[in-house]
Amino acid sequence: MHHVSGRVQAFSIHFGISAIAFLILLSVVLLHWFPGPHFTLNGGWQGIRIVLPVLFILGPCLTLLVFSPEKSFQATAFDLTCIGILQIGAFGYGIYALHTQHPVGMSLSEGIIYPVVEEELFLQKKSPADLKLLDDGKPPVVFARAAVTEDEQAEVVAYDFMQGLPEAKLFSLFDLISQHVDELFAASLDNVQPVPAGFLPVRDTYLGKHRYHAGELAFVPFFGRYGKTVLVFNRSARVIGYISSPRYND
Repeated sequence: MHHVSGRVQAFSIHFGISAIAFLILLSVVLLHWFPGPHFTLNGGWQGIRIVLPVLFILGPCLTLLVFSPEKSFQATAFDLTCIGILQIGAFGYGIYALHTQHPVGMSLSEGIIYPVVEEELFLQKKSPADLKLLDDGKPPVVFARAAVTEDEQAEVVAYDFMQGLPEAKLFSLFDLISQHVDELFAASLDNVQPVPAGFLPVRDTYLGKHRYHAGELAFVPFFGRYGKTVLVFNRSARVIGYISSPRYND
């Protein structure tokens, strides 16, 4: 009986430590790496689903299996150290994957907002710091202009073929969003003809709730990696919220 209770106690302690680590990671993910709609649309939830088994199954269950009060202190320490190294390694990889895939910026291209992740910048020998030079938003928002010159068009083809990067993600084509506010508002679903069915009631509800008038905000389609929504921008080209549109509920 003492043997079983000792295992359960060890499992509970390990589970509690894992729960604390998970809550810390979740707060970072929700508040900094994948805020707002990014959690469900850009891989935050997908990454958390990978980390969950590592924290709550791999480590605690291995502890439950190998722990025994009858083992010597040295043997127990060795077992728990091996489990800890295994779990920390897997957990660290999960954190790394989440970090490299979190959106560090967004680009407006042909009337649609797309996420830009750190890995996509790395492929172009750029970093989030370079993106922040163009906009100080959290995350930064930029305007992706169309390729014009032959060199730019060749670059678009090369990155698309070699790295799978679309034109909307190419740093060399990024421009200050503050210089393209008119294009941002032109992309608002208010100005799409015909206006998507069911959009206007949702828009009017948002405007009334936040005390804005029609034309003061832009409701721009956002295409994430795992879904779509509508981001709400003010005249300073800052994201102030998002809404669900019937157009993107399929």
